[in-house]
Order: sequence, then structure tokens, then C-alpha cells
Amino acid sequence: MDSGQSKEKELAKKLISLDLDEGIRIEQSSQRAKLFINRNACGNFVAQFVDQEKNPNSEINDILYFSSDVEVLEFVKSRFNKNFSISLY
Repeated sequence: MDSGQSKEKELAKKLISLDLDEGIRIEQSSQRAKLFINRNACGNFVAQFVDQEKNPNSEINDILYFSSDVEVLEFVKSRFNKNFSISLY
């Protein structure tokens, strides 16, 4: 099985089961990019995308809102290569 496919499946499972008091951090150290994902009371996903390569002096680059786990997965695929780490916090 492709490592990228397994990462996507792992992320999909974590997104579906994400509670209001939990979050997911996605990192790719080679790009110095991070994505923090939480879920609000309405069930939508709120994500903070931090790209230190783009703007090293900024702590917050973009706050994004997604209505489904599929939208989050598409965003992750578009911003990160298949080599990223996933942490639950």
C-alpha cells in the first residue's frame, strides 16, 4: 500500500472522529508548514495554516473554514506532499 494513501486514510479517520475539545496537527518539516485543525460546535472544521517559508514573522497566516472532511483532505493534498506527520492534541 502507498504510504501517502495510508496517511490520507489515517487523516480521514481522525477527522471523522474529531471531538470539539481535540485538534489535529499536520506538519511537513521540509516545507516548514503546519496545519492545525479543530471542529466547531456546528460540526465545521476550522484550520490554521502556518507557512514559515512564506512569512517567517507571522504566527497566523490563514484561518480557513471547511464544511466537510473531504474539503479538508483536498486542502491537505494541495498544500503538503505525501510525506507529512499527523498528531492528535
